[in-house]
Amino acid sequence: MRSFLLAASFLFVAGLLFSTATTAKPVAKAATEAHQFAHVIADASAPIGWTGLCAAQPAECAPSQKSEEFITIDRERRAQLQQINSLVNHEIQGIGDNDHYGIYKLGIINWWTYPDDGAGNCNDYVLLKKKLLVEAGWPRSALLLTVVLDTHNEGHLVLMARTNDGDLILDNLTDAIKTWGGTGYTFIKRQSADNPNSWVRLESGRTPEELAMISKALTAHSQ
Repeated sequence: MRSFLLAASFLFVAGLLFSTATTAKPVAKAATEAHQFAHVIADASAPIGWTGLCAAQPAECAPSQKSEEFITIDRERRAQLQQINSLVNHEIQGIGDNDHYGIYKLGIINWWTYPDDGAGNCNDYVLLKKKLLVEAGWPRSALLLTVVLDTHNEGHLVLMARTNDGDLILDNLTDAIKTWGGTGYTFIKRQSADNPNSWVRLESGRTPEELAMISKALTAHSQ
């Protein structure tokens, strides 16, 4: 059963659509440059959390008919991104998977699900944001789950919205909507626009020197 929080969120989105549809005006399409978009460099394996979600809730992972890979961004669409990112960030209480579900004693290392009880970690924030944006009319193929290393070189999940103005990031660590290159994150992989169960490796967004420092830090941390 969906929680009251999710029902309230859907009503919030419906209100947002009504208000922006009557006031928003399209903005001119910005000139796109290569660095505004994350580049795919190879195929990648799906995260364990995603395969676990698909096993538990197969309908969530069923490929749908492909729609737009990019969406034309305007004032209305930007407002939707901002409002939904902020709504979920403030309404969901952050908690780790093991504290929330006791997954380690079950032999599970990462658990992705919807935060129906009003609590979750970065993975759960992302799933809810994508669901709300799809409810608001965004194509699934333009909303891609994306694995990164955050500024502390910790694994993190964000939502990438692919627009004609670049790849924009929705993140539970900030209410600001940033370009992928403006996050300061190291980008690892994301869903393919063609099939949510296919994942692709991304260019990192870091210089070779930064990557060498990250690799050294991660190696030291694992010892």
